[in-house]
Amino acid sequence: MDDVRVALRDGAVNYCSLSAWKRRFPLSIWLPKYKASYLLSDIIAGFTVGLTVIPQALAYASIAKLHIQYGLYSAFMGCFVYFFLGTSKDVSVGPTAIMSLLVSMYGEKDPNDKELHLPEYAILMAFICGCIQFALGFLHLGALTGFISSAVIAGFTSASAITIAMGQVKHILGQSFHGDTFLDDIILTFKHIKEVNGWDVLLGVSSMVILYLLQKVKNDAVKWEKDEDYTPTTSKLLAWKFLWFVGTSKNAVIVIMTAIIAWTLEYTHKSGKIALTGNVTEGIPMFEPPEFGIPDVFQVLNVGIVIIPLIGYLEAISIGKSFGRQNNYKVEPNQELIALGMCNVAGSFVSSYPVTGSFSRTAINSQCGVKTPAGGLITGGLVLLSLQFLTPAFYYIPKASLAAVIIMAVIKMVNYRIFIALWKVRKLDLLVLIITFIMCLCIGVAYGTLVGIGIDIMILLYPIARPGIRLVDPSARQHYDITPKAQRSTESSPLLSNLQQVPLHQIYRDSVLVFEVDRSMRFPASEYIVESLYQLSLGGPHPKPVILDFTHVTGVDYTMIESLHDALEDFGKAGIKLVFCSVKDEIKDQFLAYDLKSLVVYSSYESAIQGLAEENAIDEAAAHLNT
Repeated sequence: MDDVRVALRDGAVNYCSLSAWKRRFPLSIWLPKYKASYLLSDIIAGFTVGLTVIPQALAYASIAKLHIQYGLYSAFMGCFVYFFLGTSKDVSVGPTAIMSLLVSMYGEKDPNDKELHLPEYAILMAFICGCIQFALGFLHLGALTGFISSAVIAGFTSASAITIAMGQVKHILGQSFHGDTFLDDIILTFKHIKEVNGWDVLLGVSSMVILYLLQKVKNDAVKWEKDEDYTPTTSKLLAWKFLWFVGTSKNAVIVIMTAIIAWTLEYTHKSGKIALTGNVTEGIPMFEPPEFGIPDVFQVLNVGIVIIPLIGYLEAISIGKSFGRQNNYKVEPNQELIALGMCNVAGSFVSSYPVTGSFSRTAINSQCGVKTPAGGLITGGLVLLSLQFLTPAFYYIPKASLAAVIIMAVIKMVNYRIFIALWKVRKLDLLVLIITFIMCLCIGVAYGTLVGIGIDIMILLYPIARPGIRLVDPSARQHYDITPKAQRSTESSPLLSNLQQVPLHQIYRDSVLVFEVDRSMRFPASEYIVESLYQLSLGGPHPKPVILDFTHVTGVDYTMIESLHDALEDFGKAGIKLVFCSVKDEIKDQFLAYDLKSLVVYSSYESAIQGLAEENAIDEAAAHLNT
């Protein structure tokens, strides 16, 4: 009890120490070191990311099946909260394509618009997810996401990208229908093929082409940075920086250009040619708690309560670690969970749906040379300004241009290279990826991901449930009697006097079975191990004594000890010796605590052979005397 009391006291002292509280509020660590020279970099990065997040947020809200203003509602609070609690200078928190897709799967249809969901469930989902993420971080359970393998993540991400892109094809074609799954979208797209609008097709395809060209301009504009021997003139440097800025802000450029085209058509009395976003609620959302009294919450949100917080954290921490390695700093996983959880909890009070770290916006932050999370303040402020002053202009944004922004953003998420890599490295992981990918497309990304995780866990547990059990040929081993000669005298055992000339274990090693288990012995394997012992030792016409070698066994559990107890009794009833050797001290203590009957433990394989040989010789001599 004293040790427990001391451990609890030390844990409480460490938890409440000043350094621990500083780690919980990273702002208190980096803000005192903030330099004036950082300010310009943070402003430029924040402004550039803001120009990216505004059109993305509008587009991602349509993926989430919400009115587009909810994308902007989700785009600012995370920036402000992460400023205080985040450990990465680069990560930009807000709506993402994958989180929007997941949110779209758990909602109640809006009675006024069958293509949209009621926002109350998505907002409450953000609150619940935030609480779960905060609790996991507080309890230091961030390692749970380690049970989701790269194969499952790749399958889920690729399927999500294809599902999202397919869901936007109808807007490119000017069609109007409601589909819940990838297969629904394919079928309904062909079913409504006669509804194709040439104006929408022209605008959507043109937007995709321009987005592709602007991306190439952006990439080409920074190639000179890789050439250390080349120093551009000031005019060229400014031109390249301008091109890079235009390429980086390509989404905003497309949205503005197409909105101007749509406004021109409306102004020239040619309305109805292009499907527009329509009316958007003006102003900044009220700060108020989510509606906790909405009906059938858990029935509607379903497994999304589990999937969304885990996927959200996985997305954020993988981005944070990636850019941390790239820019030479570390992120703290559990603190990131706390930060992300608070972003979602606080966001739910301003009508946000679940958010996480965005890879594309984080990359822009990094490329702009952001120095601290303060860049997020500029991004969040820009979103608030757009909500306050620009919402009337959002009416003219064509649905086709938003669909083009989404498709060009998510198509890069399809990771085809990992298929080739897994084929070369481990085909079993490729099988997991393919099954996850197909299931995500057929039954939805949430349930498909659960299937992939389930298969992964089965593959992970199989070696535990079916450990390697080798029947070792003792004659193939070299055995040496390590007992000192002075202690080998058989004078006290006259029954063994005839065996003095040859070491007993050399005589006996061909008359014993030796089993080796290659890993820890846990309850899923208890029946398998004991049945293997029965079949291989008691099943033959001439049963032999058995040595169970624990050399590679690092742990056992209660169920396994129970099974070994039953095996010892069964072997005893059959008149067959079952002994253990090379048992680690902690396992031996467990055996003694259970009080295993007929337990015989030898320190090594050699001593077990020697001991069984001596017992057998004594038994044979005694039987000879009795006859």
